[in-house]
Amino acid sequence: MESLQLDPVKETLLLTNLLFEPTQADTGSNSSYRFRFKNLLVKNVSVTALLESSILDLSTIVISGGSLEIKEGKATSAALTEIVPPKKTSRRKKVISAIHVDSIQLSQLDIAYINRKKATTSLQSVHLDVYNFHSDSLEAGTGNPLPVKGFRLSIENIAWDLANKQYRLSADQFILIGSGHLKAIVRNVQVLPSAGKNLEALAAQTPVQQDVYFGRIPEVLIDSVDYRSFLDDSILRTPLVVLKEPHLSVFNDRSRPPATASKIGKNPHQLIQQISIGLDIPRLQVENGRIEYSEKNKDGTDVGKLIFGAINGNAGPIRKGFDTLGSLNMDLDARLMDKIPLHAGFYFPPGKEGRFTVNASLQPFDLSLINPIVEPLTNVAIRSGRCQQLECTLRGNDHQAGGAVVFVYEDLKIDLLKDKKSGETVKRPLLSLLANQLLLRTNNRLTDRHPHQFQVTNQRDPTKSFFNLVWKTLFEGLKMSTGVNNKGKKPA
Repeated sequence: MESLQLDPVKETLLLTNLLFEPTQADTGSNSSYRFRFKNLLVKNVSVTALLESSILDLSTIVISGGSLEIKEGKATSAALTEIVPPKKTSRRKKVISAIHVDSIQLSQLDIAYINRKKATTSLQSVHLDVYNFHSDSLEAGTGNPLPVKGFRLSIENIAWDLANKQYRLSADQFILIGSGHLKAIVRNVQVLPSAGKNLEALAAQTPVQQDVYFGRIPEVLIDSVDYRSFLDDSILRTPLVVLKEPHLSVFNDRSRPPATASKIGKNPHQLIQQISIGLDIPRLQVENGRIEYSEKNKDGTDVGKLIFGAINGNAGPIRKGFDTLGSLNMDLDARLMDKIPLHAGFYFPPGKEGRFTVNASLQPFDLSLINPIVEPLTNVAIRSGRCQQLECTLRGNDHQAGGAVVFVYEDLKIDLLKDKKSGETVKRPLLSLLANQLLLRTNNRLTDRHPHQFQVTNQRDPTKSFFNLVWKTLFEGLKMSTGVNNKGKKPA
């Protein structure tokens, strides 16, 4: 160390540029630790104990600035620490055999972890609170991965670039708490477009039709983190991850030229296999989530919006890296357009074909509630109608989907619309009358004689997403239920 200042009145000890490291070359197979601190302030220090004992027993240490290096593989055969007096003095060396500290508060600490594969993980400007530190736990053969009873590590303002720097992933705070088991808390996680523009403006600049998005999660909880799996093998292994109030906004501009790139192989469980780190998460829990999907129509005159609010449920197991063909289940409840209770279950079995099963059902609702998505994209407004039952069971793969759709309703009437030069839409009375009288089935009650369950099939457009395939297949069933098939024939 560079200097030592002892104040008997205030009972404090100030050390500057202190180095704490193994005294012998690494020869073992355990962890080794190397500390370097700029300023170390010891509070409530006993001068008598400091002078008489070879064990340094301290109350509180406050450290500002420094570094901590943890190296796996080879460890020291002894963990003695030698505190060397300043070179300008003639004081003899005092050897400390062990250090016990009730609490350590560190700020502006740089941490480097070197795993057995010689890969280094670095963290900058970390805040770390350590409780019950015992340096004798560092001795070879103790089997103690950390020489503390508990700790709280905090990192402020972390960020990474994503998708060739098109997006920026950031978090205000990452907290790791260790006491018996590790628990991580991440606050205010955001995925933002790097261009800094709103989604509609960003989508207008894409060369082809493309989803652009914004995401935010106020808090993420990760329980019982296996930190050694993450540091040594780059696998996030934890029994539970909780996403609190996640919000995802997606925008697509259909007035842009059609996309040509294939989206085959990008179903949800297939996308998991493209994540850069390994995953072993039996359960992902969503609490009060929200998804907003907005789409500008082909003419570029209006925007439709589809909302799934109050999303709650579970997904899992989520595995990648050691189980590349793992299955995935999702069981979710939500409110369509923030009002209509919806339940959906997704099952993705093992395999490379992108196979899936979807089961969905909605509670009874007024059909006019879906006008915010129907009107802008179809130039059709639902004037009236009450859905009594809407259920579907769909199965598919990377190339097609099919299944059964049940749509029971009554008093369905629509208005056909046209665009005015001002950008507003107006009703087409005559065409609306003809459509209601000749084209649509006004009622599709359970007591009616015609079928209420329809078998549907749909081939996937390879440039469209998995969710587009599900929606298009469901839409075919809805059209058949209302008496409109692909050729616009009269209802049965």
